[in-house]
Amino acid sequence: MVKLQFKLTAKEYYQYNYYTAWAAPTKKRYRIIYFLRVILLYAAVAFLYIISSRSHILWLDISVFLFTGTVYLVLIPFFIQWSVKRRVRSILSKKENHHVLDQAEVILSESGITDRDTISESRYSWDAIIEFADTPTAWYLYTNSYHAIVIPKRVVADDNEIKEAERLFATHLPLDV
Repeated sequence: MVKLQFKLTAKEYYQYNYYTAWAAPTKKRYRIIYFLRVILLYAAVAFLYIISSRSHILWLDISVFLFTGTVYLVLIPFFIQWSVKRRVRSILSKKENHHVLDQAEVILSESGITDRDTISESRYSWDAIIEFADTPTAWYLYTNSYHAIVIPKRVVADDNEIKEAERLFATHLPLDV
């Protein structure tokens, strides 16, 4: 059994939301489609502009659109981060969500997972975990496509707790999770 007590930081909550919404390996297809949609829309606008203004120098118009399009594509990840930060700030600003950053306790045991904070307590069997993510800073135990039990690795006291947590994950989570 591993018993962890912590307060999630706003940064850790942001990292969880960013990972879940954008950076997770399972979001690769979404990211590709997002970039392709942006490129196609931008190319359509550029094409319409170029063919509608015959008085311009074609190579100059194409160069300007290629340069600005490239800059925009490079900036997309920053726009995504900014969007997620804005959404997280909005979530945390609501009174009903203040408990997200309150004192929490997660207990990992052979029988399942207990997740409690200052206003709620949830118990999950290991079968309730549909996805598991091991990031450099946290473990995410997803109970649905967007909600996860977030366990910051900074709260694990020693190597024995890390080994026990990893043993529980390996034992109780299916390989496809």
